[in-house]
This record gives sequence, C-alpha cells and structure tokens, in this order.
Amino acid sequence: MNRKRLIIMLCILLCWMVLIFGFSAQTSVSSASLSRSVLRKLLALLPGWNTLSPVAQALRVRKVHHMFRKLGHFSEYTVLGVITALTGRLCFPADNRTQQRVRYFIVPACFALLYAVGDEIHQCFVPGRTPLVTDVLIDFAGACLGTLLTAAAARMIARHKEKKQAAQSSL
Repeated sequence: MNRKRLIIMLCILLCWMVLIFGFSAQTSVSSASLSRSVLRKLLALLPGWNTLSPVAQALRVRKVHHMFRKLGHFSEYTVLGVITALTGRLCFPADNRTQQRVRYFIVPACFALLYAVGDEIHQCFVPGRTPLVTDVLIDFAGACLGTLLTAAAARMIARHKEKKQAAQSSL
C-alpha cells in the first residue's frame, strides 16, 4: 500500500466532507441565494439569455432552481462516491471479485449513505433547513454513480495495462 497516496486521499476525502458540511451549515436564505447566483451565471452562458427581459430571466431561474439544487446534492455526492471509492481501493486491496464488490462499491456507498443521513440530521439544527429523506436518496444515488464510475475507470485502466503487457511480451 502506498502510504503517501493514502494520506493524500484521506485528506481530499476529509476536505470534501468538510465542504459538504459547510454547504449544509448555511441557512436556507444563504443557501438559496448562493445557488440562485450560480444558476444565473450558468444560464447567462446560454444563447439568447441576455435578450430576455429581467422578469423573464427571473421566471426561468425560479422554474429550474429546485431541480438545480437537487442536482447539486447529486453532484457533490457523486464526487464523494469517487473519492471514497478511490480511498477504499488504497485502504483495502481485494483479492477476488466478491471482495472487490464489497470493498470498492458496497463499503464506499454505505459510507456515503451514512454521511448523507448525518448531513440531513445536521440540517435539523440549521435555521430554515429541513432534513429530507428524498435528499438522502438523491445523495445516495449520486454516491453510487461515483463508485460505479470509479469501478468502470479502474477496469478500463486494468484492461489497458493488460493489453500493453501482452503486446510487450509478444515482442
């Protein structure tokens, strides 16, 4: 096990968890204001946005704001899933397919699920925020996607290395 890589991944994991905690610690007003601001900047990149009246722009923002916030949940937990899966690969090497499934998918996904539950409970103590089971499910789905993407990328890299070794050994 490469100790230096593990320490770096654990630090990245901790930083990402702190970032998620920080977003959850914002009041409902601050959180909504931040997400609206980011959404407006992204929508401004679309062709024709500047030709819309301020009222039309505000209506569009209002229309997609809720979905944008849920996509934020999904995205931040997708990244958490990737980081957790990569960290798990360094912590717990696997010898067979069953161990790989457990250590590289189930453990990281369950870790992210527990963190999502804790994150929603944390929101009970933040003014204007409410814990939602749907947010936990969205977070968990994002984490599962992240772990699956990591597994797919690892498999592609392994296949590439195998082909490269096979090509070199046939010379």
